[in-house]
Amino acid sequence: MGQLCCFPFSRDEEKISPKPIGIRDLINEALRRERMGLQSKVKEIKALLLKPEIQAKIRRELFEGRFINNSNQGNDVDFSTTLT
Repeated sequence: MGQLCCFPFSRDEEKISPKPIGIRDLINEALRRERMGLQSKVKEIKALLLKPEIQAKIRRELFEGRFINNSNQGNDVDFSTTLT
């Protein structure tokens, strides 16, 4: 019988998968799972950024001192745009 940690099957034992799994398949599966996890997080962040209270907070934090510091320079900032 093979080792339990890294090589659970000896050469004589039958593998569970009918198709042999190669290193490339394992890498692709790991990358797919990582991509799915990241896509899920991006979707959550997008949903969070669409909330009006979050948009207002971002505007306040980004542009809080901008009008005070730049009032003499005449810079206009359009606060009506939404984050998408």
